[in-house]
Amino acid sequence: MERGQISAWQFFVLIFGYLLGTSFFFRPGGLIAMAKQDAWIVPLWAGAAALIISLIWIKLANQYPGFTIVQICTIAAGKKIGGLIALLYIWYFVHLSALIIRNLGDFMKQTLMPRTPITVFHVMFLLVICYAVIKGIETIARATELLFLVVTLTFLFIFFIALSEWNWDRFQGMFRMNVWKTMKENRTLIGFPFMESIVCMMLFPYVRSRGKVSFILGVVVATLSLSLIVFFTIGVLGVTRASHDLYPMFVIVQEIHIGTFFEHLESTIALILLVSIFIKLSLTYHAAVLGLCQLFRLNDRSWTAISLILLISGLALGFNNVLENIAFIRGYYFEYMLLYGVIFPTLLLFLTWMKQIKGKQKVGPPS
Repeated sequence: MERGQISAWQFFVLIFGYLLGTSFFFRPGGLIAMAKQDAWIVPLWAGAAALIISLIWIKLANQYPGFTIVQICTIAAGKKIGGLIALLYIWYFVHLSALIIRNLGDFMKQTLMPRTPITVFHVMFLLVICYAVIKGIETIARATELLFLVVTLTFLFIFFIALSEWNWDRFQGMFRMNVWKTMKENRTLIGFPFMESIVCMMLFPYVRSRGKVSFILGVVVATLSLSLIVFFTIGVLGVTRASHDLYPMFVIVQEIHIGTFFEHLESTIALILLVSIFIKLSLTYHAAVLGLCQLFRLNDRSWTAISLILLISGLALGFNNVLENIAFIRGYYFEYMLLYGVIFPTLLLFLTWMKQIKGKQKVGPPS
């Protein structure tokens, strides 16, 4: 079982890296295609909605200090119904891990290594993630701190070089969007990436102090950062080009040329994506392993973590191509996330209040 502890700063870095893990790379093109010059506004209201939803999670965590969401399910709803809900959460963590690793495989196969079988990318990366998860949350947090600095400096380097292509004329026609229609079309942004942070309810018990503040701060900073990235993409590529590119950030870096010295810098953005996916996938994979160990009372997580490599790599092949993945995200993902991000937490909170009304005391931390 997990015994590690992380600081409030480490938790903030994990939340920030988790939310931007794949969204900064895969989200801008779709947002710009739907909202045009106003696409940078969409992450702001989506992040605000996610903050309101996350208050339910924080309230639930306060009712059960020292417990993860899997443990809360069995305490609040009983062993049978609560165990079923906990198992659904574990399934979600596994499914989300499969979606994340598939994003990595699609990118590597389409842009860098088209002749390599996609399963090779999945298994090789999952082996690294599995090792990190076996080592525990402290190891993941320390690695994230180091990688966070590398990613930030690399991204700032790309940002300042690409500003030479900036053109304010590309924002002409701003503030003309149909607010309701735009919110409806882009509701999936609330699900991916913001409501995916329900995974972090598996980490609250391992934060030494100020975990809730770090969580909220991480969501706010990630929201502002995603909005800035979309704004930057519009200013450099323009609406037409950005909306027709699957990976607009990759295109921006690919076209950077400074004399004959700085050329073909696309490997830098690939490095950023790999590090970001490592952070995000580590947390979802860790949540799945920890949830299984807590639900079935397993003391050794090593074999559980190793076994999940086969399951997740197999589930990652559920889509035939990247277009099917995008169609699933746009058509069903928001409603899918409502179940785990809103319905189940609200139900657990309601059951908790009902128990308190009947005279049961607030649950204390586990011994």
